[in-house]
Amino acid sequence: MIFSDSHAHLNFPDFEGDLDSVLNRCRAANVGYVNTISTKLTEVKNLLALCDRYPNVYTSAGIHPHNAQDAQDSSVEAIVAAARGEKVVAVGETGLDFHYNFSSKDRQEEVFRNHVRGAIAVNLPLVVHTREAEELTIRILEEESAVACGGVIHCFTGTQALADWALGYGFYISFSGILTFKGAKSLHEIAKSTPLNRILIETDSPYLAPVPHRGKRNEPSYVVKIAEKIAELKGVSLEEVANTTTENYKKLFRIEQNSQEINKEILAYPIGKGLYINLTKGCTLHCEFCPKWSKPTVHNYDLTLRHNPSAQEIIQAMGDFSSYEEIVFCGYGEPTLRLDVLLQVASEVKKRGAQKVRINTDGLANLVYRKDITPRFKGLIDAISVSLNAQDEQTYNRHCQPAMKNSYSAMLDFIRVVKTHIPDVTATAVDGLQGVDIEACRQIAEEQLGVKFRRRILNNVG
Repeated sequence: MIFSDSHAHLNFPDFEGDLDSVLNRCRAANVGYVNTISTKLTEVKNLLALCDRYPNVYTSAGIHPHNAQDAQDSSVEAIVAAARGEKVVAVGETGLDFHYNFSSKDRQEEVFRNHVRGAIAVNLPLVVHTREAEELTIRILEEESAVACGGVIHCFTGTQALADWALGYGFYISFSGILTFKGAKSLHEIAKSTPLNRILIETDSPYLAPVPHRGKRNEPSYVVKIAEKIAELKGVSLEEVANTTTENYKKLFRIEQNSQEINKEILAYPIGKGLYINLTKGCTLHCEFCPKWSKPTVHNYDLTLRHNPSAQEIIQAMGDFSSYEEIVFCGYGEPTLRLDVLLQVASEVKKRGAQKVRINTDGLANLVYRKDITPRFKGLIDAISVSLNAQDEQTYNRHCQPAMKNSYSAMLDFIRVVKTHIPDVTATAVDGLQGVDIEACRQIAEEQLGVKFRRRILNNVG
């Protein structure tokens, strides 16, 4: 039974003088992993030195919203540079805090956006701090395509709406000592309804000590008390909470992920006469009919990804593709979320004589990037299949559960503009979904949008 403290601040003055004792108690309590989280880029060097002293301690690179105003360099480049350390497993903590407003709102937003861009660039998850700023936090994460890197809403004290959004967008939720407080009734309900496989636990040491230590200095060994509360609320064993939240921790932060595990990942896989490319685990939709959320398998290929592969890794995995009639960017994530890598691979395979390059997409790239990216496809992409999925926005939202507002209209606009750059455009819809009118979808595709239409069959994957 191993516990993990996903968020602590071991470099704070509160631990000066007895950190060895603190971490000895941590080990004695079976807390096997601790993340000591950065609040300033200038402290990352010292945090890495601390991690070198303690083998199961990891760190992050980021600027707390309280410190955004005074940060000398909060650029994407500075964040990326700070995040290159071997034991840096996340970007953050970052986000918005409109309770204290120690930094101006505009400055917090600017720095937050840079962190999301930096996390995507270095392929690390985000550690997000949000207080009294839920709506803007969500908007920034959506607009900056944070689905591509994922992350955790740390020290969760938000609403059910924020929890639902986070889970739908692929984020984890981390509960702190606040969960053990008597008055945290609404938080108790959120913890009950949150799937255990999407929960992390944390102390946020030296703050927020759980009951019965409330009011004292917090420390990583106390994370067990939070796990006990979750076990009580969910009616499961403490062992199940410990082991599941630790697996979640290791999965999100890629702890103890060895090269053998990465080498097992399927980045290219044949179906029929096509070679399919598994580009990312991120997705802009949470379609109720998509099996990837429960079993990411197509034609016996397990498409689980523990990392976002580079263009070089993908090309190497493709091997000799000369016998395939088409190269298809598909996989179990949305390929356009990694647009630059997609285009690098497409360019390379075109140079090597690929007959046809196709993209299967949800058509939300222009909404994600807040500009028309379709001209970049010209000459590299020969065909594109766009998931229309419904004849109206209400039906689309019910089945596709988009993370971003106005996704349906954005998808239609995407189809209208992409056909000027790609010669072969097809809109698709899944037959068998309640309320979906396949014939109406066909008419939208062929008569309104001027593209081809293809009917897909429910539960017929790949």
